[in-house]
Amino acid sequence: MEQPCYRCHADIPEGTAFCPHCGAPQIRVSPPESDAPDPALPTPIVPAGFGDTPPATSWNQAAMALPGSVRWDLAWKGALLCGVGAAILSAIPIVSLGCCLWMLGAGALAVNLYRRHVPGTVITPGMGMKIGALTGLFGWLLNALVTALSFVMGRTSGDMRQMMQEQMKKQLGNAPDPKMQQAVQQMLDWISTPQGMATMIVLVLIFMGVIFLFVSAAGGALGASMTGRRREFR
Repeated sequence: MEQPCYRCHADIPEGTAFCPHCGAPQIRVSPPESDAPDPALPTPIVPAGFGDTPPATSWNQAAMALPGSVRWDLAWKGALLCGVGAAILSAIPIVSLGCCLWMLGAGALAVNLYRRHVPGTVITPGMGMKIGALTGLFGWLLNALVTALSFVMGRTSGDMRQMMQEQMKKQLGNAPDPKMQQAVQQMLDWISTPQGMATMIVLVLIFMGVIFLFVSAAGGALGASMTGRRREFR
């Protein structure tokens, strides 16, 4: 392959040092490649892992990293077990006298069961209240189901309505004021209707729901604080 001389423009073979016609030196400088690193500049050292995209974490791992958060995927099983147990004990005629005690213990027991699933985790009283409230919610749902079934059975047989009428008649007999007796009689007549009986059952369910949630939440907070104190003494 030939190339022209830069002085006389005669064609000479490529790689010739001097032109055979005019004697001009044939020196060519090739430009440096753009991608080649400059040997005069030091190569930067990047630490391992720097600039890498952090791995995506799941919701459960993120919840474990946050302080004061509850792993609900591990807490609901113990809360369901303790809530159902408290509801069953509260439905038994004689044992139901200690219903608040059963709900309080159910909240504390649910916190202890949750602690076994996440050993080493600090459970604050606020976390215990949340777990206890979930326990009370499960217990109230079962209690509401039993109460609704009892209402349906009592409405067909008349046992529940008769029992409430007897209680209202006792209150009517103990009221010396005629206006009070008239008000109680109106209340008794209203409860005797299906609408009044259904309203009364709804009010009872709402009241029991508040009691279940409040007492169970208090038991969860108490269980968390008592367990934390035992850990401090160790």
